[in-house]
Amino acid sequence: MSLEEIFAFHAQEAGPPRFAEFGAWVVTRYSDVDRVLTGHEVFSSDELRYSAQPIPHRDNPLLRSLLATDPPRHHALRRIVSQVFTPRAVAALEPMINERVSIAGSRLDLVHDVAYPLSVHTIADLLGVRVSPDFVRWTEAITSFFGTFTADETEFRQALREIRAFFREESSNGVVATLRASGLTEDELINFCVLLLINGHETTKTLLVDAMLCLAGQPKPADLATAVEEVLRYLPPTGGTDRFVTRPTTLGGVELQPGDRVVAMISAANRDPAVFADPHTFDPSRTVNPHLSFGHGIHFCLGAHLARMEVRIALAALLDRTWQVADLKTRRTPVGIDVLELTLSAA
Repeated sequence: MSLEEIFAFHAQEAGPPRFAEFGAWVVTRYSDVDRVLTGHEVFSSDELRYSAQPIPHRDNPLLRSLLATDPPRHHALRRIVSQVFTPRAVAALEPMINERVSIAGSRLDLVHDVAYPLSVHTIADLLGVRVSPDFVRWTEAITSFFGTFTADETEFRQALREIRAFFREESSNGVVATLRASGLTEDELINFCVLLLINGHETTKTLLVDAMLCLAGQPKPADLATAVEEVLRYLPPTGGTDRFVTRPTTLGGVELQPGDRVVAMISAANRDPAVFADPHTFDPSRTVNPHLSFGHGIHFCLGAHLARMEVRIALAALLDRTWQVADLKTRRTPVGIDVLELTLSAA
């Protein structure tokens, strides 16, 4: 898939809810997506409890993590795990992040040389665990099956066994030990660590890659923080997210029933002309930017500040030179596009 095709994929128009062939209602208007993200009483994240369809990946720890939990348990868990992302804890990582961003040579694979090493080591530093060479492989196996159910189930289950064993071994170290002492059960602890490992480094990797896709060949923005927010709007790390209807309701003029799956398309909501001026134009100086790329409501991303900081620091180093996209390898997912390789060449 070319760079132009990636941009075109995200340029879908916001409109009424539609029923997709994969068995879910797809929601694209900003107001509808925002309601789905914030109305957790009607649009639940708990797939195991509310989905009316079979769940091939029901063993996935993400389905038992904070991400897929409703109140009141969600609030209790979030209070405990929020201590991982205190301003002091995140700020303490900044010197290490600066040290790890090393850009050498006139040609690099952004994914493998910069984005993955930076994000994986940062998550390990945050948790106080050793870096495993299998982090990326585990993430690929779990997210591939989680997203499509067509990947090798053997690899999915092997990754689950290995990642659980890893965090059991590391449970006496750093923040992991602190969380255990805070009252989390072993399953809750491991589920949170898996969530943080997968979502934390995958989101940061994708955001950095998307930033370079948007900024390659352009002058360095005057305000990198503002430019990162526009990348989040224009090419969000996650195209959409699932919710499950808990009781009869109406959304965008459509009647929904308990058990219905709703896919809130964040990428489309971020291009809604009712909210964003000239929405299909990438404007790194855009200041009015209420994008939904880190969610909204009780499930707003805990690691949003850390991801922003990592990407801003990496961009500051990268954009000291002008880069061109030399080669691009991607794969299509149900709610977005994953960049597997991105080769940059210094202009």
